[in-house]
Amino acid sequence: MAAEVPDGQDSFSSAFGAALTASGISLSSLQRRLVARANPVSIATLSYWRSGERTPEGAASLAAVEDIERLLSMPPGALGGLVPERVRLGALHEPRNPFTEEQVTRALSETLEILDAPPLDITRELSTHVIADVSADGYLRRRAAQTLIQSVIPKTVDHVTYTLLSTEDTIDRPEMTVRGARMVRDHLHVSEHVYAYVLKLDQPLTLGATTMIEVTMEGHGEYTSQPETGAFVVRPIRDLVLWTRFHEDAVPDWLDELERTESTDGTEYSPLRPQASVHQTRRDFGPGALGIRWGYDDR
Repeated sequence: MAAEVPDGQDSFSSAFGAALTASGISLSSLQRRLVARANPVSIATLSYWRSGERTPEGAASLAAVEDIERLLSMPPGALGGLVPERVRLGALHEPRNPFTEEQVTRALSETLEILDAPPLDITRELSTHVIADVSADGYLRRRAAQTLIQSVIPKTVDHVTYTLLSTEDTIDRPEMTVRGARMVRDHLHVSEHVYAYVLKLDQPLTLGATTMIEVTMEGHGEYTSQPETGAFVVRPIRDLVLWTRFHEDAVPDWLDELERTESTDGTEYSPLRPQASVHQTRRDFGPGALGIRWGYDDR
């Protein structure tokens, strides 16, 4: 029996949602069938289409819509005819958040002053391994960083400072689990582009001594993280490894590597092949930032 579009369903999202309900097919089942028919669309994208947060755009997406009509036993054009036409403006310069790197630097200084934080350069990171997990909704939900740090000052170090920075997106205060130290205070800057926290080490460090710290950040409840992850180092690091793992239903439609060092002109972006597992490695890297950002459907 064909899944008719109920009266009053005059938007793509409402028609799509009603047809799904009428068919009895789940979103994940629909996504698997599309993949099997060589029309791969992530479950996150399908969810965006159903909620109305986004609409199909581009040849690949419109081809998938035609296949969805067939899979849901809908008349041809029942969904495609509801896709709003897009005004094509031609090539556009990449948008940039108005919160500049200079403002981030100022916000960081203000945050460290409020925290009465130890200087960032009293230790150095010898190696950092970061594992980031992206859930089925397409957002970063867990980030675990294991870092080997070394004291570089003559006096004993018992507190260290860590920061999260972003010029592109705002930052939410995450739930954190710390091993090898404990958090004693933290602060999210009013701009929400800088978050910093002070840790008290389980093992105070003398000059040249090393210790391991593991910091795990988890999403919770209505928590929504930016579609971006990475690492920022204030001194050259011997070994930096980032491993980002996407849920099988949230493999992104596009991926960019982002890198910023003293030798780059600001932040440089390079496209990567979208896949379920992405790792980045650098030796003798920094100071600077390395990471990835991702998205769904056309840019």
